[in-house]
Amino acid sequence: MPTSELPNLPRRKRGPKPKAPDSLRVHTVSVRLNPAELAELDSARTGVKMQRGEYLRNASIGKLPPTVPEINQEAWTNLARVAGNLNQYQQRINEGLATGHPAEVIDELRDCVKSLRRELLGIRADDADDEASYET
Repeated sequence: MPTSELPNLPRRKRGPKPKAPDSLRVHTVSVRLNPAELAELDSARTGVKMQRGEYLRNASIGKLPPTVPEINQEAWTNLARVAGNLNQYQQRINEGLATGHPAEVIDELRDCVKSLRRELLGIRADDADDEASYET
């Protein structure tokens, strides 16, 4: 079929769904900093892994994630391995391949590990819905 005979179908758009017009960021604010102020900004955003502009925007509207001390990051990472091992053990119990501990004990242990990991990040129980944004 020649291209002139093809129906004129709308092209499928690629990429993410466009944002609503009222949520588009169309205003630009420029800030000049001296070297000391820039160094302070960079040191403040080290723990949150944000670019400068994103950090300033979130700071201005009070939506900065908590800064997690390095020791807590390390403990949080180690607890991730423990939680993974608990999940694997729970799966073996469910499959009937492992015995020795009731499944309820493993569930309770896993919940305790999750709770401890949230506390290390400074996430309160009512903020647990946002936990996924901080997981690595």
